[in-house]
Amino acid sequence: MLESLLELLPEFVSVLFFAGGAAALSTLGVYIEQLAFETLATGETVLALWLAVIGLMAFYFGPYLMGFTEALPRSRRLLAHLTE
Repeated sequence: MLESLLELLPEFVSVLFFAGGAAALSTLGVYIEQLAFETLATGETVLALWLAVIGLMAFYFGPYLMGFTEALPRSRRLLAHLTE
């Protein structure tokens, strides 16, 4: 029993890593997008557009690449191993 749990430990750590990374990048994306809107309100259009692109990239890398394509399949695989 202990050996099977130790075999699943790296998979559990990778799920935590990708889920935490997705959450962190999503939070960072929200902050950067808010900063882009505030910068646009001050009249600095070029900087606001640059910040908006960076915020969108954080949203792409966070929820989609780290969350949907990595964390979700790994968590499903881990859950399948745990229910066996």
